[in-house]
Amino acid sequence: MMTTTTPKPREGQVAGFPKEQAVMLTESNAYRAKSIRRTGTDEAPVLFHFRKRCMGMHSYVHTIEAADGTEREIRPSDFKDWEITGCRYPGYLEDLYGSACSAYRWNSFDPEERAQTDICRHEEQLCADLTSIPEEKREQYKEGYRKRLAGLFGSLSRCASPAVTGPAGFDRRKQEKAEQACQNRQEEFENWRERFLAAMKRMQEEARPEEEKLEAAWKSLKRDIADSVRTIHELDTGKIRGYNRALFVSSILNKVMTYVNRGEVETVQKAVDFIRICNAGVKKPVITPRNRFFQFPEMAVRVREKMQASRQEENSEILFEGGRLVWNRQADRLQILFDGIPDDARRRELKSNGFRWSPKNKAWQRQLTMNAVRAAKRMLNLQDV
Repeated sequence: MMTTTTPKPREGQVAGFPKEQAVMLTESNAYRAKSIRRTGTDEAPVLFHFRKRCMGMHSYVHTIEAADGTEREIRPSDFKDWEITGCRYPGYLEDLYGSACSAYRWNSFDPEERAQTDICRHEEQLCADLTSIPEEKREQYKEGYRKRLAGLFGSLSRCASPAVTGPAGFDRRKQEKAEQACQNRQEEFENWRERFLAAMKRMQEEARPEEEKLEAAWKSLKRDIADSVRTIHELDTGKIRGYNRALFVSSILNKVMTYVNRGEVETVQKAVDFIRICNAGVKKPVITPRNRFFQFPEMAVRVREKMQASRQEENSEILFEGGRLVWNRQADRLQILFDGIPDDARRRELKSNGFRWSPKNKAWQRQLTMNAVRAAKRMLNLQDV
C-alpha cells in the first residue's frame, strides 16, 4: 500500500502553478494528465497513469505512482480532490469532450468511456501530426482538424442503436441514411488529413537545400542499383536461378534514365561510376561497356543544356475546350488550368498521369518534361497540336 501524508496548506505559487491557475483533474482531461497532486497542497506531485489496466469491456483502472514506485488505484469519483501538475498533451481537443459524449449517447451503453477513448486517440494523432508540420501551418491544421472532428461527432450523434434505444418504433431506414452520412464524414476527415500531410511533406521537400536533395536522391538510386547488381551477380555465379537477367539490367537503365531526363548530370555520373566499380574484378560485367548506359552522362548534359535554354524562353500555352495547357518554363512546370472544377474521373486521370493540384498556382501541374507533355496531350486529346 502507498503511504499518504496529511496535506499541507499551500502558500503562494508552487512549482510554477499559482493556486488561482490550478487545473482540477476531471474525467474530460484525465487522459492527458501526467502528474497530479492533492488540491491546495504543497506535497510532491505523483505520476498519474490513465487507464493503467483494463479489467474487461469498458472497465479501466487508473493509478497513481509515488516516488518509491508504489502504486494505488484512484477512482474517477476522487478526481475532484486532485489537480494536474504536468500534461502529456496540450489539450487541443478537450473542449470537444461534451460533443463526443453526445455522439455516443444513442449508440453506446457507456458514452463517457467511448468519448474518452476517441478524444485520447485523436489527441495523440493530432500531436504526432503537428511534429511533421512547419510552424507556420500548425494553427491551420489544428483548426481544420478540430472542425472536421466536431463535424464527425455531430454526424455520429444522429446514429442510434436499437440495443440502446430499444427496438420499439426504431426507424431502420432513417438510421441507415444517418450511418452512411457518418461514414462519409469519416472518409472526408481521413482524406483531408492525408492530403494535408502529403502537401506538408512536399513543401518541406521543396524547401530542402539543393545539395541535400541531390545527395538523398543518389542514396536512394544507389540502393536500388545495388539490389539489382547483387541479384545479377548471384544469377551469373549460379547461386540463384529462375530469373531473367536482362530484366534486372533494364531496371538499372530505366532508373538512371529518369535522372537523365531531369538533366541531373552529377547523379547520373555517380551511377555510371558505381557500375564501373561493380564491373571490376568479375568475369561477366553487370552492364557491358558497349551498352548505351555509359553514354548517359553525355545525354544528361545535353538535356540540362536544353532545359536551361528553355527556361530563357517565354511561357507558351495551348487552349482546349474547358481550359488551357501552359508551358511555365520559369517554374519548370507543365500546368493544366481548367475553367471549372474537373469531375472525379478527370481528377483520377490527372493523378494517374503524375499531375498534382497546386493551390498556390491554382493549376494541375508536374515537372516540365517530354513525358509530361505527351501525357497531357494524350489526356486532353491534343495529339495533333
